[in-house]
Formats: sequence, C-alpha cells, structure tokens
Amino acid sequence: MRESPVSLAYTAGMSVSSLFNAIVVGGLPLFVLSFALVSWALHTRRLSGGTVKALQESMKALGTAQKDKKQRQKIDPVMDKWLRFGGGFYGLVALYTWILIELGDVANFLSGLWDVLISLKPGAIIGLLLELFIESIMNFVAAIAWPAYWLAESRHPFLLLVAAYVGYWFGIKAARMLFRDRLAEDGEVAAAFRDGED
Repeated sequence: MRESPVSLAYTAGMSVSSLFNAIVVGGLPLFVLSFALVSWALHTRRLSGGTVKALQESMKALGTAQKDKKQRQKIDPVMDKWLRFGGGFYGLVALYTWILIELGDVANFLSGLWDVLISLKPGAIIGLLLELFIESIMNFVAAIAWPAYWLAESRHPFLLLVAAYVGYWFGIKAARMLFRDRLAEDGEVAAAFRDGED
C-alpha cells in the first residue's frame, strides 16, 4: 500500500525534528564535554596521542592508572568523575547523564529548601538533606546505567546515541587539532599529523 504525500511529509518532518533533537540533546553536549575534558587533559599532559584512537587508548590507560592506588594522581573533580564513570565514551555519556539528572535535583532541593526555611521546621531540614543524599546515590546508579535512562527518556534512542558518539568523536578530534603543534613537538605524533591519520 502506498503512503499518501501527507503521511510522507509528516514522517520526513518527524525525522528532521528527531535529528535536530538528537543533535541538540546528544551531539552538541557530548562535543562540548569531550572537547573540554580532552583539551584540559592534553593541556595538563595527562593524555597524549596523535590520533583519535591513540587518545582513546591514552584515556583508557589514565582510567586504569586512576583505579590503582599506587599510581593514582590528584586530578580535578570533573575529570575524576569522568574516569570513575569508566572514561571514554561510556564514561562521558554517564557524566553527561549524571549532570542532567543532578541539575534537576539541585533545582528541586533549592525550591524545597526555600519551603523548609519558610516553615521553620527543624525535622524538615533533616528530611530534605536525607532526600538529597538518597537522590544523589540513585542518580549515580542511573548515570552508570545511562543506556536504560536514555531508552526511557528518548523516542529515538538509537539516533540520540549516534549523534552523541559523533559529537564525542568530533570533540576529541577538535581537541587534538587544538594541541597539534604541541603534540607534534613531543615527537611521538609528528608522523600521524603529517599523514592525516585518525
């Protein structure tokens, strides 16, 4: 059975809006996060590598080193949280998911705090703090299990996942390009930049 032109136009419009949503919700935030974290790690010389694959391997090695108490380095809290979530793409999406969930909970906490301060009930303050603590643990678990969270929150999770990975990959590539001169000076990656490898 042939679909009507109206039906096809509706489906095409739905696809464009779904693609736009996936780019805005998944692609751009993962681009910004991966660019920021990888740039910072390259700036502080915690990562090295002339290709995206080499940078990903360096991220994996850094994550492994952070798990070992003897090799553990003092790093900034955001990078530490990323590595605690597993590092790489999985860890970055978990960090992003955690940030999304926590922002909503912080807003709810602040509005609840305002209500508690107005009512002046001491037990309510303890209850609110206990609720914040429990929500924080639940948010960490939800962030670790981000595929389930995204499946429940998105009408097109596969499209969202693809956009997120593309954003992640381009973020790493952009950070690599930003530091290309310094990486080339390090000597280990001069050939990779010359050959245009990824």
